[in-house]
Amino acid sequence: MKTLELINGDLVYENGDFKMIEGENEIAQCLSIPLGTNLKEWFLDERFGVDFTLILGKSNDEEARAEVMRVLSQEERVASIDNLTISNDFTNRIRTIRYSVTLIDGSTLSDEVILGA
Repeated sequence: MKTLELINGDLVYENGDFKMIEGENEIAQCLSIPLGTNLKEWFLDERFGVDFTLILGKSNDEEARAEVMRVLSQEERVASIDNLTISNDFTNRIRTIRYSVTLIDGSTLSDEVILGA
């Protein structure tokens, strides 16, 4: 599948046209967008996104981990979630999510998403 490339939520414009991505880059973008979107923030689908109160609030690590797993498992091209690490910087209210997934075609994808208040 091909889609428009986004960097920090902005469309990438290159050589007079919007830049397209596909393959693992497109899947990584499809996983990072809901991880960076607060649950119920998108009016067309209130089930889209991650519950920021569980990620950035006073939740425990198990609740945050379960919420990230829920969001990652919604992508139909993800066969399994192999590794998930959530690092905490409570002073600055930042959580770094590192994950590795196996896709339905058998390839693996690893990425990192940083969420902050």
